[in-house]
Amino acid sequence: MIDVAQALWLLVAALGLSLSVSYAGLPMLGQSAFIAVGGYGVALLGPGGVGLPLGVAAAAAVLIAALLGYFTAVGLSRLDGAYLALATWTLAWLVQRILLAYPGVFGGPEGLTRPVPAHLVSRSLGVETVLTTKINLVFAAGICVLVLLAFIRMGKGPGGLDLAVLRESPQLATSLGVAVAARRRAVFTMTAVLGAVSGVGSTVLLGIISPSDVSPLLSLQLFVAVLVGGAARWWGPVLGVALVSVLASVADRLGSVGDVSPERLRGVLTAILLLGVLALRGPLGRLGRTAGRVIQPTRSTLPVPERQVPTLEGPVELSATHVSISYASVPAVDDVSLVLRGGEVHALIGPNGSGKSTLLHVLAGDVVSGEIRVGGRSCRARGVRDRVLAGVVRTPQRSVVLSGLTPAMQVAVGARVGSPSRQAMLRHLFATPRSRVEAERVRAVVGAALRETGLLGVSDTDPVRLTVGEQQLLQVARAIATGASVFLFDEPSAGMTDGERQTLRAVVRGLATAGAAVFIVEHDMRFVGAAADFVSVLDAGRIIASGTPVRVRDDPLVREVYLGSSLDGGAGGTHVEADRP
Repeated sequence: MIDVAQALWLLVAALGLSLSVSYAGLPMLGQSAFIAVGGYGVALLGPGGVGLPLGVAAAAAVLIAALLGYFTAVGLSRLDGAYLALATWTLAWLVQRILLAYPGVFGGPEGLTRPVPAHLVSRSLGVETVLTTKINLVFAAGICVLVLLAFIRMGKGPGGLDLAVLRESPQLATSLGVAVAARRRAVFTMTAVLGAVSGVGSTVLLGIISPSDVSPLLSLQLFVAVLVGGAARWWGPVLGVALVSVLASVADRLGSVGDVSPERLRGVLTAILLLGVLALRGPLGRLGRTAGRVIQPTRSTLPVPERQVPTLEGPVELSATHVSISYASVPAVDDVSLVLRGGEVHALIGPNGSGKSTLLHVLAGDVVSGEIRVGGRSCRARGVRDRVLAGVVRTPQRSVVLSGLTPAMQVAVGARVGSPSRQAMLRHLFATPRSRVEAERVRAVVGAALRETGLLGVSDTDPVRLTVGEQQLLQVARAIATGASVFLFDEPSAGMTDGERQTLRAVVRGLATAGAAVFIVEHDMRFVGAAADFVSVLDAGRIIASGTPVRVRDDPLVREVYLGSSLDGGAGGTHVEADRP
């Protein structure tokens, strides 16, 4: 029974780690550090230590771990991938070194002990509970079930969508208004909390905790346990912990037979299991996705209003003044000023290397330069997310395929821009009436955006199966769902068929008719001539011509810049961007 209870407490830590690794795509290898904080915290602060009541000591230990997780996320906010994994692994190693460096406090290699069985006392209720092994097991099982249910519920709501797009593409998440840094802090904090709860429960169960119990090897074992389930984010850790527990038992038995320490054997077997998981990540991922469909939103008919964007109220305008960007003393954009006005489609064209993409980065908030005003309000120093919240949204030049999310789910991420995400996630978790109203609103916006872009029939299709043109239209649909007033489209017609270009033209003109300002970077002059009201030409970082498509096409200086190219469109057409001076 003790072994089962111990495995359940280990599962709590693994579930916490799955939130970072599987849901958010953050390779965190420091879970043993938070387990150590929980275990040592309750041993030092509770009965037998400082003398605090067991419940108070446990809560204090979990709070300390939560703070450690939060500040770890703040300190590592700019790290991703292998760098994040290495940094968090260093945290696990550092915590164990600290435990061994201060034997007077942490008991050295032997660790700390506390009275067993523990007594949970509530003086206000006049109740005292003896935490026997059986009761401890029930506690552990109850927490596991609650966490699993919460994760399954989260996967169907706004929290799951935010983490999914964060996992697939942090840059796209930012461009859709997701607070990436805040989500990372929340994920790390929750991972740390569940790790600390695991440490508290295990220490109360066994009455002992030592540095060898919370070594960096434990972090690696939990990481492997999470990877075992592939994309099965809720049941994967269950299978993984079962395998890790069996692995530990095998190592102990082999160690008793041979002259090798069980600790070393566990390390070797964990490494072998990790290599096996990586070698089988394809089949495991497919198995996980198949099983994971039970937690995806059910297929349903999306409501389809007549228009995807309501007519905007008040003047819409984005102005950029004196924008100058240089790279290695070479000007990419040289003192450019422009205005994007509501109700107008503005295209910016220019040869490759003329500075079009750089200018688009400035307008979208990726790069700071000049004076940027949206609706008369300055937002020069704000980043991409703040620009999105101000009503300016951009699509990337190359389509970003989020393989883990259907088109409808991807558009739903954009549909939630401006809503208080934290409150929305909590309302969904507890299924409040307001959450159902919000879900219907999002579904309506999603259905309208997909209908307007001609993608309603593929709303539940695997996005990998979409054509290049459909993927480009999906990016436009995601942007439309944000309800923005200024749209920055970077080569949206690339890879489209003639029919898809006609759809895109209708969408672009519809947005302008609704009052939005549309800025297009394109290289298909036929599309620009058919869709744009105003065209600017950028060459060597400067705007050399502006006017209607016909006027710009006939400008002698423009023809000189494009000498040898066809300004009438076709495969040799010019490279276009949407700007307005």
